[in-house]
Amino acid sequence: MSEPQDDREAATHEAVNNAQLGEPELPGQGPSLEAPELSEQEQRAAEVLFGDRLDLAKQYVAHLCSTGIEHGLLGPREVPIMWSRHVLNCAVLGPELSAGTTVADVGSGAGLPGLALAIARPDVEFILIEPMERRVEWLSTVVQDLQLDNVQLIRARAEEVTDEVMADVVTARAVTGLKKLLPLTVPLLDDDGELMLIKGRSARGEIAAAGKSFSKHKLTSPTVELLGEDLLEEPSTVVRCRRRSAGPR
Repeated sequence: MSEPQDDREAATHEAVNNAQLGEPELPGQGPSLEAPELSEQEQRAAEVLFGDRLDLAKQYVAHLCSTGIEHGLLGPREVPIMWSRHVLNCAVLGPELSAGTTVADVGSGAGLPGLALAIARPDVEFILIEPMERRVEWLSTVVQDLQLDNVQLIRARAEEVTDEVMADVVTARAVTGLKKLLPLTVPLLDDDGELMLIKGRSARGEIAAAGKSFSKHKLTSPTVELLGEDLLEEPSTVVRCRRRSAGPR
């Protein structure tokens, strides 16, 4: 008997999550938890993306590499690539955001991409939506430590806050496949709002698997873009589409 489609999809995205976030290990296993030094290429990219807030980004990375690991938000093996694979990989969305807009980050986890972007773009408001208490507590500690006044934390599932959150942009990374992610994210979008979903190599396959879900949710045809090609050794693969305007309300 073949494995049910939902089970196969869940298994696939569990593997994707593990690959992106790293699996927690037992104390004493894996590499040192000391934050890594920036390579020359990472330094150049970080200066472009964070500007005069690079020191804040370094503090965030220090949190990720210490208490973030201890709380199981990322695996110890991610420490050496924390900048390139995680923080810079998310921060490249920053230049795509317009000043004064509101961004909702679904399933924020360790603040990727939400906190990385909030550091890079203090002129944008961010709503981080995360259902797990220990993750929200960790995020709250980091937000307070970095004194980020453009971040609001909500402990809830995305489908529970559709009446209180209306954003210009909705982001997500390592949450679930597009077919399941669209009904979680689209209700949070204002008319003509944009989805910016970090997807990696799975992007085109997930679009194909989603089939008519984009038109069903009144979205424009999705595009797959590589962001940060001029900055990163491995640019970010992002699925982008907009919610079609419903006209005057």
